Amino acid sequence: MTIPKGTTVKVTARAANGWYKVGYAGRTGWISNKYVSIVRSAAPAPGRLPATVRTTAGLNLRTGPSTAYAVLVTIPRGTTLKVSARASNGWYKVGYAGRTGWVSNTYVTTSTGSGSSPSAPRAPQSTGPNRTSRVVLTFDDCPRTLGSFTATIKYAADHNMGLVIAPTGNCLSSFRARYGVDLAALARAKGQWVINHSVSHPDLRRLSCAAAAAQLGGSGVRTNFGRPPFGAIDASVRCAYDRVGMAIWTWSRDTLDWSVKSKSITVARASAARPGDTVLMHMQWQGFAPDSLRQIKANLAKRGVGVCRAYHGSDGVGVVARTPVRLPASLPC
Repeated sequence: MTIPKGTTVKVTARAANGWYKVGYAGRTGWISNKYVSIVRSAAPAPGRLPATVRTTAGLNLRTGPSTAYAVLVTIPRGTTLKVSARASNGWYKVGYAGRTGWVSNTYVTTSTGSGSSPSAPRAPQSTGPNRTSRVVLTFDDCPRTLGSFTATIKYAADHNMGLVIAPTGNCLSSFRARYGVDLAALARAKGQWVINHSVSHPDLRRLSCAAAAAQLGGSGVRTNFGRPPFGAIDASVRCAYDRVGMAIWTWSRDTLDWSVKSKSITVARASAARPGDTVLMHMQWQGFAPDSLRQIKANLAKRGVGVCRAYHGSDGVGVVARTPVRLPASLPC
């Protein structure tokens, strides 16, 4: 038979000439390696059965390993289940509420007995790990120049401001290739926080859970918090973030700087933030500049609202320190 373009199939073997043995529509056969791309999965390697799986959505427990079988019960999202077997199509045999059945591998995140797949931290989606009344200024995508990036990061550190930077993987790769620098490392060295923003900024809702999870790895930032491109989220996107052990952090105030393209309007909208807000801006627009940061901080201060402070180490004192790769459950703002 012919498998449609864009179909993800599970590989069970590889021949000496490179062809893959796969399963599709209830059949098993071989396909040419010339017309496929490899999708790397967060699941354990073949032969290694995960000790447990955790559901990333309300998930049906079925009598057999496919949607053709009857539903026994619906398992709530976030439930950890002990795995006893895995079918050739990837479905897991589990026990729940005194019943034994099968669940789809698409809507679970796996963990081995060694705990190699960390669980995503728990935090409010729109304000993330900021538990304080201070405002967090966040910047997505990619700076226009290395000079603008270093100047803005240095200003933030010098004036005790802790920004959240969300660069794409393509942005990081581009600056490494052109200048031999790691933007994420530069930001962390100045006491700034860095989160994931995918590799190439696609709408993750249009991808499978596995493909979206691949977008959260690759050349992107490897950490425990991430921001979906466009803030676009559905069950499959949540599945991807859970699969890689990353919490979603969006925003509570959007300046729409990419649309207005105005420094004064962007500064005014950011300055209107309420205590605890996460403000969205972008590194390629007017909010990401020393003078914009100066105005925003001063305007908020006039209203008695502070901005998140640069990182000063776990004790919160002394000089500005390098931020950890993985964000704490509560930012020391």
